[in-house]
Amino acid sequence: MEEEVHFESILERLPKKGGEFYMMVPDEVAVQFVEGRKPARVRCVINGQVHFQCAIRPKGGGGFYINVATPLRQQGKLVLSQKLYATVRKDDSEYGRDMPEELQELLAQDEEAKRLFENAKPVNQRAIIHYIASAKSIQVRIDRSIMMTDRLKTGRIV
Repeated sequence: MEEEVHFESILERLPKKGGEFYMMVPDEVAVQFVEGRKPARVRCVINGQVHFQCAIRPKGGGGFYINVATPLRQQGKLVLSQKLYATVRKDDSEYGRDMPEELQELLAQDEEAKRLFENAKPVNQRAIIHYIASAKSIQVRIDRSIMMTDRLKTGRIV
């Protein structure tokens, strides 16, 4: 597999109400990352300016896609049916997302929280990391880290 793979796609939207925006990933690109029909974690760059961690996912009826969430579309000023130039490479991060320093420090100090986080489902680990990392201020990231570790401890997240 190449280090980085480049491809072109179009920003599309699922037809249902509130349908998510996505870009199709050519099969010849997807097969370099995906094993079978299991999603593969990658780092993606759209139009040289929107950098994010995501998954190449199988699409019903065949093919593969990458979800392009609202904050990413806003950041890149991306619009429906726009041609996109994408680069993807394998995501080697431990959790499929980069760990925020605030959460990393809290887990280093709290063995129970670390154990519960390590034993949580990967999708929940990524959700926790994303929620904390999405805060703009350090204090909010600290507050969210404390809140999420408390939720782990009370069994509200598994």
